[in-house]
Amino acid sequence: MKKRYILGAFVGIILILFFVRVLYSLDRNETKRNSMIPRIGQKMWTYNMNKYEWRNYSENDSETSKEEIVLQVRIPEGKGDYDGYYLLTDNAQVPKENVWIGEASQEFLRGKKLYSYFPRHYEYFEVIFNGVKFVPKKLQDDEILSLFKGHKLIKVSELVKGPLEIPFSKKENKFVLINDIGDDFYKYYIVPNDSKQLQIGEFSNLFTVTDKVNIKIQRLEGCTKAYPCYEINIK
Repeated sequence: MKKRYILGAFVGIILILFFVRVLYSLDRNETKRNSMIPRIGQKMWTYNMNKYEWRNYSENDSETSKEEIVLQVRIPEGKGDYDGYYLLTDNAQVPKENVWIGEASQEFLRGKKLYSYFPRHYEYFEVIFNGVKFVPKKLQDDEILSLFKGHKLIKVSELVKGPLEIPFSKKENKFVLINDIGDDFYKYYIVPNDSKQLQIGEFSNLFTVTDKVNIKIQRLEGCTKAYPCYEINIK
């Protein structure tokens, strides 16, 4: 009996240490992400309506231009993060309304286009100006892969069928996880998210493996019937 209690206690300690490490890693990643969040009132992006081009805001950009629109960070609504922008422009045809791109979205430039990553759902969008307002256009698989060259696509629908097994390769070791099952895929994260075998990329659904590793895609509360875990075995 004593051996069983000792074994049970040992397993319990291992599980506690595992979840402490997960929580610590998540907290550190969240702190890192928060440090990159733009300040309220900060001018971020400038869009040229004639050239259909985006660029980083410059102090030389006019906020009263009739040809260009400057996006300024607004106070978030509800529980969202920095997904709100206010338009600075002197063009009467463009409504001076707040732009809400997505909950906790992360905007980034690639060339002369502005994109948005929705970490809550592992989805990517291009921010399009339709002549009156800005709207997010969801990216297709090939468009995502063109943004992250050298990455292989893994769809959540593949993981629903059971553990996905992928042979380890030093040349093909970068992956992008895409949600293609809808809004039910919410608040998931990749475990391990900080180890010698696996490193998370610039966004939470990008990862690189440097060795064989068992990967779990799960919510913080673990595996449940409502929110099952998904597995990827790099072997």
